[in-house]
Amino acid sequence: MAHPSDTISDFGDQWQDFTQNTGYYASLAALRDLVRPLLDIDALEGRYVADVGAGTGRYTRLFHQAGARKILALEPSAAFEVLKRGTADLSGIEYSSETADNLPANGFDWVFCIGVLQFIPDPVPALKAMGRALGAQGRLFLWVYSEEKNGWYLSLLRPLRRLTSRLPHRMVKYLAALLLPPAELYARLCRHFPRLPMAEYLTNYFLRVNRYSRRLIIHDQLNPGYAKYYRREELQSLLENCGFTDIRMHHRLGYSWSVIARYAPSPQTIKLEGSPSR
Repeated sequence: MAHPSDTISDFGDQWQDFTQNTGYYASLAALRDLVRPLLDIDALEGRYVADVGAGTGRYTRLFHQAGARKILALEPSAAFEVLKRGTADLSGIEYSSETADNLPANGFDWVFCIGVLQFIPDPVPALKAMGRALGAQGRLFLWVYSEEKNGWYLSLLRPLRRLTSRLPHRMVKYLAALLLPPAELYARLCRHFPRLPMAEYLTNYFLRVNRYSRRLIIHDQLNPGYAKYYRREELQSLLENCGFTDIRMHHRLGYSWSVIARYAPSPQTIKLEGSPSR
């Protein structure tokens, strides 16, 4: 299993190279599609938001456009300066280079963790910190990869990733460029044969973004040394054990899980968290 710092380093390299956020990939329409049917982005108006694993600031900017009053953008990788430069024109942005498990308990209305938790080998400290960071009426929005319906894809990706996660960043970038044309060809084929594996995701998302963003998506799949694909029951149990309740889940595009949850740890959980380490 990869060490957390290795995965952070992988994404630091990635986000220092892929700095563009354009087209549908960086649009309010994409954010709206991502969070529905669990959330209406109008709910962000005037709210205090945490963006956990902000990368280059794509979602930080979108939360700002959706009307968030104040945003804490958390990015522990070497891309931290990229994040700050890319959002320097926005008001009400705070920055932190801490990891998710050190998210401050600032009483956030929303904590967003989009495409991050699946890269954390031990997600429990991060989830508990995100829960403690919420205000009394606050909610967590989580998006992670799904194990369901991805068996065929994962049977190809996992052996390939064992190689690519060990390659220098520039070689992974080159390989992503080589894989882009066949990926686009297969995605277009899915338009005519919607029962093909991953057809829903490829036709409704992958083909909607521009070619730069498609290459980034492929690179993102090849790059990390660790990536977890969650089953529904596993994710539900993880959240409950970390103190979350009122959990609502949506299987998005046959590829991922979107989740909204409230933090309400049991007295026993609180007692254990407050106990001195031995």
